[in-house]
Amino acid sequence: MPVVLDTDLTTVVDMTRAKNIAVDKIDKSLWHLQDSDRILKRGPNVKVSEAEALRFVASLTHVPVPQVFGAYEKDGIGNIFMSRVKGRPLYDVLYIMDEVQMERVTEQLSGFVRSWMDLRGDFFGSMGFKPCHDIFFQHLPAINMPHREYGPFRSRTEYCNGLIDALQNSRPNGLFDANDAHLIERIQRLGDGCAVFCHGDLTPDNILVDDQLNVVAVVDMGVSGFSIPEREYFEAKSRARNAVWSSMIDRIIPKIPDGTYALLSELELELVRYSGL
Repeated sequence: MPVVLDTDLTTVVDMTRAKNIAVDKIDKSLWHLQDSDRILKRGPNVKVSEAEALRFVASLTHVPVPQVFGAYEKDGIGNIFMSRVKGRPLYDVLYIMDEVQMERVTEQLSGFVRSWMDLRGDFFGSMGFKPCHDIFFQHLPAINMPHREYGPFRSRTEYCNGLIDALQNSRPNGLFDANDAHLIERIQRLGDGCAVFCHGDLTPDNILVDDQLNVVAVVDMGVSGFSIPEREYFEAKSRARNAVWSSMIDRIIPKIPDGTYALLSELELELVRYSGL
């Protein structure tokens, strides 16, 4: 099926000549446009806010990210046209890196993370003042509210209240129990603070390296946005399924207090208590 480019709204892409390079991913949304040697990310879960995040990071940091040529949403389908970065996922080389290579990659990534976490926002949510895509707001749909979204929030206090709202919406009839009351009290004590830019899905699959094992791109900013600083470490560490990567995270992303990590872990478990997971 042809797709109209949003860069000039006249050029038509022949998708029969595009190669699917995400056959192993759930949404299968990445296409190599071989005629132009560009990448098209396309699908119902693709949002223009991702293109805005890529442009934002590219304009204010030295983090290597794909160049965005155009983006639009039409009929519930998002399209982002970007440059193709030649490299392979860090995941593919985690177990063959020597100590020198691992130290270099860790140092490079640490610098990148520090640079984007130095960027501040005046709200908590996705780029363009859109709803939050933090993991706490992305579990199974709220009971009887399949299209419920959370945020954007104007303050960290509002953000914490959003966490409590998500917890309540995960409960049958919206009723809290005694355990919930204690958890809510601890969430409220998370306090105030600024909103920092977070990638939100920093995994070895979303980091590309060249043949010399230098980082050449950080990709997939579909859930990026402004959030609490604790988000970046928690989401990366809690999703790590690789011992090598898990140990690298502690040196790449500023570590959060053990008590805060435990609280966020408990919150995530409680959010899916009635989901059957």
